[in-house]
Amino acid sequence: MNYKIQVLNGFKMYFDQITSVFKNRYDSEEKIDLDKLSDITGLNRRKARLILNYLADIGLSEKRTLNKTKLGQIIYKHDEFLQKEGTLWLMHYLQATNEYLIVWNRSINMFYNQHYITREEILEQFDDLKDRCSEYTFNHHIGKEIRIVLDAYTNQNFKKLSLLDEERTRYSINRNQDIPLMIILATVIWYKEKYYPGATAIDIQELCKNQNSPGRIFVLDELKFRNMLEKLKNQGLISIESRADLDQIRIKAEQTFETTVEAYYNL
Repeated sequence: MNYKIQVLNGFKMYFDQITSVFKNRYDSEEKIDLDKLSDITGLNRRKARLILNYLADIGLSEKRTLNKTKLGQIIYKHDEFLQKEGTLWLMHYLQATNEYLIVWNRSINMFYNQHYITREEILEQFDDLKDRCSEYTFNHHIGKEIRIVLDAYTNQNFKKLSLLDEERTRYSINRNQDIPLMIILATVIWYKEKYYPGATAIDIQELCKNQNSPGRIFVLDELKFRNMLEKLKNQGLISIESRADLDQIRIKAEQTFETTVEAYYNL
């Protein structure tokens, strides 16, 4: 499996820079011009390119071409400065579930079963990579990226999600945040389309706890997650089938990830 250890090549997740590149890229109708983008944002070409690649990693631009995506256009239309709560939760989910971004993916998936966590405990999740990368890469690059992950949730814009609190030698994990319901639904649809393309129903237990599932990445206890699904059902957005051996939700065929994200902004 291919993977990227450092999302921004060792730079922290400075959201003012990410927002600047995102906004200025979507302000322009032209194909990407790195020199022009660098001049406008004040970032050097390398840093601008790194951020463009990051935006591609989370679906806000296309891979390779770095052209605009439908999701990116929706977010730009409604939240060009990437400030809304739902935007941040969505970015968190898309980044954490990208298995190519191996440090983010494993770190955030690990939060679900923990109340407290240390950098050393997170690093242990990567022992299988010791034989696949150099000692320097393992000790320096992976360790540094773990610090960047934790910094993003304690000092950068992901701090607004209140998932982590930094203590002296460890981090406490906060469960059961009030995530916008349409973002929950959007990520349920995203998960279904990634792992069960074409299906209209999906098991609730899996949505609660499986690797990369909304319940796991948002650190929601099963009861909290089921209550959110019940609210979506009461709004007529999904149906819940809990009888005999069934415990699943059914999603309308016309509901897509992008239209659900758009619906969040139109509330």
